[in-house]
Amino acid sequence: MSNQNYDEALFKIGAVKPSDWKKKPAIFSDGKLSIAGHPVMEDWEDSYMQELAQIATSNGGVILELGFGLGLSANYIQQQPIDKHIIIEANEEVFAKLEEFAKNATYEVEPRLGLWEEMLPSIPDESIEGILFDTYSPNFENEEQFECEFPFFEHAYRILKKGGVFTYYSSEVSDFSPQHLQLLQTAGFSNIEKKICAVNTPDDCLYWKSKTMIAPIVKK
Repeated sequence: MSNQNYDEALFKIGAVKPSDWKKKPAIFSDGKLSIAGHPVMEDWEDSYMQELAQIATSNGGVILELGFGLGLSANYIQQQPIDKHIIIEANEEVFAKLEEFAKNATYEVEPRLGLWEEMLPSIPDESIEGILFDTYSPNFENEEQFECEFPFFEHAYRILKKGGVFTYYSSEVSDFSPQHLQLLQTAGFSNIEKKICAVNTPDDCLYWKSKTMIAPIVKK
């Protein structure tokens, strides 16, 4: 696991089948989102999500966001000059929040309900200018599933236009791990940069303990 600061208590939470994740209750409370007992997102991530949104929208055009959560990054994406905002969300109750968000958005939002693995085949090759990936893996059978962005890399390369930019919640404190970097390169990416972001992580956060996290800047 790339970040050694994950709280071991998180691994004691029961795994949830991806197919069941859609209908699990979503609890929004005190700037936090939890689903089936899993801490999915907290508002301390706001500044980091702003950075990711700025990276993903740096080319304008059509932006694909995977995971709506508290809507932090979605709000920041809507503050940039874009053509269209596609958002994939797997949980039905969070998706209802996304639909409300779409009604009042500045730029066109296309909400899509489902797991990203189900939805990506409908995204044409080389059709997206920017991608922000921040989904949550509810099935902790092994540590590597924290790196839920890794299986997405090859899909990101397929759907990005030439010169398109890809970023994501990285789970890395200050640099890419060798495995992380190798998987990006295997997917086809060679233009790989990063920004180290300061984050105000609260002491009681279960899924992140460090005060920094890298924002990947990955271009096709």
